[in-house]
Amino acid sequence: MSTWKCTICGCVDGSETAPPHCPECGARDTMFVASDEPPHGIEHNPLQPRDEQDQTAVIVGPGHGCLASD
Repeated sequence: MSTWKCTICGCVDGSETAPPHCPECGARDTMFVASDEPPHGIEHNPLQPRDEQDQTAVIVGPGHGCLASD
């Protein structure tokens, strides 16, 4: 079995050639390497939404996400 593994997220695609982009993280085809692993996705990452229903606002920047009291 010849598959393609994303070097960014570890997703394995079962296509005969590397896909144009990773279905999980969106990495370009150049980020895939040949693999013998069976095709599989990756555990869901909430910061990488899979569809519009998963998309939630995430505020990243100074003063956000700090655990210190106000």
